[in-house]
Amino acid sequence: MKTKHLIIAGMLGIALAGVIFTGCKKKSTADTDTTAATDEANATFAMNDAKNIADGAAKGQASERVMGASCGVITKSDSTVGGVTDTVIYISFPGTCTSPDGRIRKGRIILLWNGKGYFDSAATITETFQNYSINGMGVAGTRTLTNTGKNSLGQQNWAFTANLTLTYTSGKTATWQSTRTNTLVSIGGTYYYQITGTATGVSQSGVTYNLSIASGKPLYVTAYPWWLGGCAWIESGEIDITRSSSSNTLSLDFGSVGTS
Repeated sequence: MKTKHLIIAGMLGIALAGVIFTGCKKKSTADTDTTAATDEANATFAMNDAKNIADGAAKGQASERVMGASCGVITKSDSTVGGVTDTVIYISFPGTCTSPDGRIRKGRIILLWNGKGYFDSAATITETFQNYSINGMGVAGTRTLTNTGKNSLGQQNWAFTANLTLTYTSGKTATWQSTRTNTLVSIGGTYYYQITGTATGVSQSGVTYNLSIASGKPLYVTAYPWWLGGCAWIESGEIDITRSSSSNTLSLDFGSVGTS
């Protein structure tokens, strides 16, 4: 039997999970079983969002631009082991006010920095979550980003791994495990993370799925956080999802960088 490809053009999340995220440009159409795609989209957003918040907190940028005047508190603790300074940053949200991007965050992001700079080879940054949620969607688990140096083109690379559980306001849960490579590239004067890799998970409807970023169509996400003018969502590329509930392959096409 031939495997059919169901194409969803643009931002699936606008139609399916608008309470969590909004797209920068693109529109979406529907598919008969899109819970796996929705969970993938929400997990990817949660990871990109937490990374941007953590980066901003580490640089002293996040307090006002992400949290507003009273939507969160950043605390920092350093410890020196073997001559290397490890840093733990706690980013705490009370869940009682709306951040400048229109989302309500609650709980805590815990960031462990292993004493090296973001662009230093072998630098490792680990995030965990404590009673954390975005607009009521719970986020639990771990994300690790490791600097793997430069490729043959002189572009900086990071290895990304994540193991998440999402808990929706309905009480349903979804799991998501992903391994990816993030490469910093410049296109038209704008810096993007070019992303390749795979993911697996169990959707909120109990469907097991496998995901791959299509060959030759990597994802592109702006390297700048939204509060510095970047887009909070995927701007280009294609994701292919196979599901235990269907013989069809669900493809999400985000178009090309710089097009609407």
